Amino acid sequence: MTQARGAGAPQTIRLPPELLERIDRYAAHLESELHLSVSRSDALRRLLTLALEDAEDTAEAEAILRSNEPRVSWEELKAGSTAPDQAVES
Repeated sequence: MTQARGAGAPQTIRLPPELLERIDRYAAHLESELHLSVSRSDALRRLLTLALEDAEDTAEAEAILRSNEPRVSWEELKAGSTAPDQAVES
């Protein structure tokens, strides 16, 4: 999971001890799951990537919800009929 040195610019940030402990626990979790050595920096890069992907997905979903495009109702989604021609305005 470790990236090649020099792959990015070094950054310095201050984090509270509680957050560092959580990052370290996440790194240990990844190590046990992947059977690889995972540094705090590796874990932090992974967490930032996941958080940014989630934020981008959320922003995209919010943009879709704000648009006037037809949407599938919850009932249709549960029933499995999600064809575009069956979408409804909500």
